[in-house]
Amino acid sequence: MEKRLFTAFLITILFFVFWSYFGPKPVIQPTETQQDKEIYSEKAPLRPSLPQVKSLQPMKIEAEVEELPFTVIGNFIVTYSSTGGYIKKIAIGTEENELPFQNIGFLLQDENTKYKTQLSGNKIGFTAPGGKKKEFIFGDNTLEINLKAPGSSPMVLFSNYLRPSMIDQRYQEVFYFQEDILKRFATKKVKEGTYGNIEFAGARDRYYCFSLFKGSYDIEVTKDKDASHVYITSVPSQIMLYIGPQSVKQLKPYGLGNIVYYGFFHWISIGMIKLLHLLFSLTKNWGLSIICFAISIYFLLFPFTSKSTKAMQRMQQIQPEINELRDKYKDNPQKMQKETIELYRKYKINPLGGCLPLLFQFPIFIALYQVLFRIVELKGARFLWINDLSLPDHFLKLPTTPPFYINLLPILIVIIGLAQQKMTMTASSGSSQQKSMGLFFAVFIGVIFYGFPSALVLYWFVQNILTFIYQVRTSKIQSAHS
Repeated sequence: MEKRLFTAFLITILFFVFWSYFGPKPVIQPTETQQDKEIYSEKAPLRPSLPQVKSLQPMKIEAEVEELPFTVIGNFIVTYSSTGGYIKKIAIGTEENELPFQNIGFLLQDENTKYKTQLSGNKIGFTAPGGKKKEFIFGDNTLEINLKAPGSSPMVLFSNYLRPSMIDQRYQEVFYFQEDILKRFATKKVKEGTYGNIEFAGARDRYYCFSLFKGSYDIEVTKDKDASHVYITSVPSQIMLYIGPQSVKQLKPYGLGNIVYYGFFHWISIGMIKLLHLLFSLTKNWGLSIICFAISIYFLLFPFTSKSTKAMQRMQQIQPEINELRDKYKDNPQKMQKETIELYRKYKINPLGGCLPLLFQFPIFIALYQVLFRIVELKGARFLWINDLSLPDHFLKLPTTPPFYINLLPILIVIIGLAQQKMTMTASSGSSQQKSMGLFFAVFIGVIFYGFPSALVLYWFVQNILTFIYQVRTSKIQSAHS
């Protein structure tokens, strides 16, 4: 009864897992005129207004040579270098939560310049011989860079280093905004070149983003195997930056809300985030909020689930007759198909009736997949034995090298799936091959979910519990009427 529903969702999950790794990034391309082609071509000459920069190459910076000092400013942990006078790297909250945006404010002409460093409140000041100065002033989610006599050398706005995890790398991208179009590039596939009259530019990863405030900038983009690098080629004396959570609420006051993007069903995702925040304001716990959210989505989609279940029950009732037709006309496929269609007409059954209602559920699941993978509030959020809802639940750590964790939620999902399949097989007259396939799917879904964030697995677990309860109830009603 539930096998088709289970199979449909499994196929959907597999599709988006592989799409996350191998699918193309959404890039909004402007309408290209001849002038556009000259501007965006990798081999095109620079605009006359831009300084001629001779083949900017990603630089090796002193961090590899000596351990750099750091300071805590508000929620930021800032590592800085007096050689070159720049911010090497930034972490938020804890040292482990290091952002991939590095080498901030490094002027190419200062590669060997020794600065005197002064720390004062939320400010890091650098002073070089001759009176040359830099100031890095941190706010809640902002960074102000003030330069005295910046010179003509390009400045590294940031280097976006690739995260170790393949999943995290999938969410890393560089972007720039020009002529009301936000263009996005995967960090590995960023398009090198020079771009003029940019309103803002930056980068984002799974949870955080880095961006210029709105203005007018000329930038140069380069890349190597480990990172992409964005330079400002005409360096102003003051630069304002956003560094913080990738949240519409946080970014919107700066006019940067459109940086946040959850894919094709973006607006469904935005609605989900608002609902999750509403539930959190009531429960004060993200785990409870996800459970309430799962229950809300289940009842929202219940009409579709009910219709799909009833359609599959009717298909199950006539399964013996379909099997008879298959045996009778096994040597005549055309006759078998014709008789099967007549059988459907006789009982007024749509063979796709059990699957079509699922099409209305797919956009919600797709949007949810993006939200629970990217919502920053889940990072570090605890629930029961789960220490971080953005990671697998890690119920038990085994004493192995490297350590291996037993994740309980995927195992519970497998148990529920096997119980559903047992109930289905008890009432079904399907072939042994179909039953074996159902059992395989029940186990395989646990394998797929094993490394997923516990927030997403918790949602799926609650959905499975509710579906199983409904299945038990409908089975009892069906048995009572038979």
